[in-house]
Amino acid sequence: MSDRIYIVSDGTGQSAVNIMRAALLQFNEPHTKLTVYSMVNEKAQLMSILEHARLDESVVAYTMVSGELRQIIHEYCEENNLSHVDILGPPLRMLADYLGKEPQETPGVLRKVDEKYFKRIEAMEFTLTHDDGKSLKGITEADLVILGLSRTSKTPTSFYLAQQGFKVINVPLVPEIPINEDIFKIDQHKVVILMMDPEVLQKIRSARLKHYKTSSNYNNINKIFEEVEFCYDLVRKNRKWNMINTTNKSIEETAREIIHSVYGRDMEL
Repeated sequence: MSDRIYIVSDGTGQSAVNIMRAALLQFNEPHTKLTVYSMVNEKAQLMSILEHARLDESVVAYTMVSGELRQIIHEYCEENNLSHVDILGPPLRMLADYLGKEPQETPGVLRKVDEKYFKRIEAMEFTLTHDDGKSLKGITEADLVILGLSRTSKTPTSFYLAQQGFKVINVPLVPEIPINEDIFKIDQHKVVILMMDPEVLQKIRSARLKHYKTSSNYNNINKIFEEVEFCYDLVRKNRKWNMINTTNKSIEETAREIIHSVYGRDMEL
């Protein structure tokens, strides 16, 4: 009897690996080997794998979305007295009965979901590193570069977009500080300025200043008007930049407008 388990899948096979490892832990069999055959979607390829499993007298564990391929494995193993376990078939049949419809039998769906998950994680790490002008390193990798005055929701909007898989750099706009030249070297359609009504922005800044004892002109309405005019002037000079007014808008609404402005309405969050 072989100490090898053949894992056959039309995807990565990781689900079967996880299940078989969890089961093996209950038998204290650390030396049992798992031989994984992934992306198996043709009968000839499958038959060759099964023949090797027969010669090795191995157990065959499989996660195949194709009913035809699952049936081939089942029949071959029955005819050749091979132990086998269909990991995906029973839940698929149960759900088909429960939902009243047949499964799509599309291989690799879970892999696509996993890829999206890891893309979101990567985007969130990128956005955290580049929050509030911390760094412009790797700016060419950014999907969006968000510029904005203080308290125009740059950071929360950036992180919401990152959760959807967009790599975002956000940079505070201060009229007295020149804009980093690297911003002018990337695709200018990716640059977005967040705008807000001056009176509303003053209220938000005033509420923030209540927590600090300072004589700052941070919430001075005349200064805010100058800052807003500075932003309008930037957009007039850089015609490819996008301007989004965030006044009284939720983060979700602002993010949606940004994506529509930069990537078009066909790309949804």
